[in-house]
Order: sequence, then structure tokens, then C-alpha cells
Amino acid sequence: MIRRFLPRTSYERESLLKSFVLFFLTIEVLLALIFLLLYKNEMINLKQSLFLEMKNYSYTFEGEKFSIDIVPISQYKDRGFYELYEDAEGIFILVPVPVSEEDVLKIFYPKDKLGADLGRLRLRVITAFGLSSLLALVISGMFSLYALNPLRRALKMIEEVTRDIIHDLNTPLMSLMINLKMLRQKYSDEELERAELALKQLQRLRENLRPLTAKTELQLGEVNLRRTVEEELADLRKIYPEIRVRTSFENVTLRTDESAFRRVVGNLLTNAFKHNVEGGWVHVELNHRWLKVENSSPPLKNPHRVFERYYRESQRGLGLGLSIVRKLCEELGWRVEASYREGVFSVVVSFR
Repeated sequence: MIRRFLPRTSYERESLLKSFVLFFLTIEVLLALIFLLLYKNEMINLKQSLFLEMKNYSYTFEGEKFSIDIVPISQYKDRGFYELYEDAEGIFILVPVPVSEEDVLKIFYPKDKLGADLGRLRLRVITAFGLSSLLALVISGMFSLYALNPLRRALKMIEEVTRDIIHDLNTPLMSLMINLKMLRQKYSDEELERAELALKQLQRLRENLRPLTAKTELQLGEVNLRRTVEEELADLRKIYPEIRVRTSFENVTLRTDESAFRRVVGNLLTNAFKHNVEGGWVHVELNHRWLKVENSSPPLKNPHRVFERYYRESQRGLGLGLSIVRKLCEELGWRVEASYREGVFSVVVSFR
């Protein structure tokens, strides 16, 4: 029951965290202002109460709560009688002495006792503030979970649309595959080869849509990484013959998921070729530590966001390729990093 309300995706977790922080900080600021005003008001009330008690004490002198001292009136010639004052000794009032015009009676509440009273007052206020903050924590959490509903509905709608697109793509793609195989048996020319390459691009697009709806199930085995990279690179060289390609490959065999690795390579290379400049280049390096893909690139405004799903800096593409690369690398236990410097965009997939 509780799991139904918890965030299930990174977008929901991010939305939940930001909503919670926003709600909680807003409530906390309001609570802090309220309790600060409350403390000041209670402090004034405490001193006012002590003032009234000192006035009553001046008539009866009963009890030991207050201290008494007789001081020259010249020390307080600018002070009035029966008014509350404060000095280094504490708070006090001045009372006239009937038998003397040169002296005045000082009734005061010692500073240490006043400090103890204010300390207890602060403790009560802080305790109330802490309890209110706990309540604010719960309320913020409830509001944040409630705020996830619109995002969940939007993500669900995207998943449903994506699922429908994948379903609708399957039939024409299957028909194309069958017809191209039949034509390949009769003919062998460049036009058919290009049609097959276009079909592969459509199949890759369909596969890129799948992670939006389901978690990838890995099937580990010994994979020749160099062969996979060379196969994916060969297809793209035919589609983009104007791009200069430089390679540096080592023979690398790694225990991993071949399908996932092929999709990582395909998306990285497709991104490098597609988002290039006129007369540009692509450099691919493979060794036992990493796969590196570099390409000449137009200026990037936010290179740190290239792995975000749906983020794109041009009208080409859906903003899915690199986000899927990051997702698959995380599932394979690899690290992926991107950088842009002086017209060169680079992505490095570290296997260890």
C-alpha cells in the first residue's frame, strides 16, 4: 500500500525532493518568524509580570523573591518612580523613601534569576518549535507526495504513447525486413544497401524507446567489443561518407551483455556522426580500460546536461540516445562521462 505512493523513477525522486525542500523551507521560515515573535512577546510579558510583582512587593515587602537596596537619589535623578528599568544587576524599580528626600529604595530582580527565567522560556519556545518542525516535516512529505500525481500522470501518458508507437512500428518494420530480404535474393545494389541501413536506424530508434517502458534484463556472456564497434562503425560510415573517421582499437573481450553494449556503441557513434560539423571528423578509441568517442562538434551551451532524457541542443533527434547510454552503463556497472572543449565533444565509457 505504501509503495504505491513512493517515487519509482529518478524524475519522481527529483520532483519529490525539490517539492519537499520547497514546502519544508517555506513552513520553517514562517515558523521561525512566528516563534521569534512569540519569544519576544513572552519575554516582554515576563518582565511586565515581574514589574507588577515588584510594585506589589513595595507595599508589603513579603517574600524573598526580590532584593532591596537603598541608594542615593542622585544616581537616578533622571529616572521616575514605579517604572521598570534594567542595569548590570538585573531589572528594578525605584520607590521613594518617606523619611528621606536624598535616598531612594531600589527593588530589583537579580540578573542570574532573570537569566534562568529567560532560559526556561527559551527552552519552552525551542521545544514547541521543534515539535512544530516535526509536524511541518510530515506535512511537507504529504504535500510532496501529493504533488507527484501530475508528474506521474504525465509519465504514464508518455509510457502509453511510447508503447503504442513501438507496437505500431513493429508491423511496418517486419514488413520492410521481409521485403528487403526477398529483394536481396534477386538484386544486389547500392540502393538496397541504403534501404537496409535506413531500416537499421529505424530498428535502433525502436530499441531506444524500449527503456522508457521496461527495465533492461541483462544476459551476460563473453563479447568481442572490437568486432561490435567495427560493425556499428561500418554502417555509419556508409550513411555519413563525408565524415572523416580515425580509429585506435585493441582486441578486447569482456563479459557483458552484447545487446546492451551494441546499443551503447550505436548510440554513441550515431550521436557523434549526427551532431557533427560540415567536413567534420570522428575518433573512436577502444582498449581494455575504456571506449572513447570524440567528434568535432558545434558549440554546446550545457554539456553537463547531455545525459538528461529529452534534452537536446538542436532540432535533430529525440534527446534519448545519451540518456540511454547512461542508463545502460549504470546497469552494466560502468562509468560514463562527457566533456566539451574547444569544438571537441568527447564521451568516455570506463569499463572498470
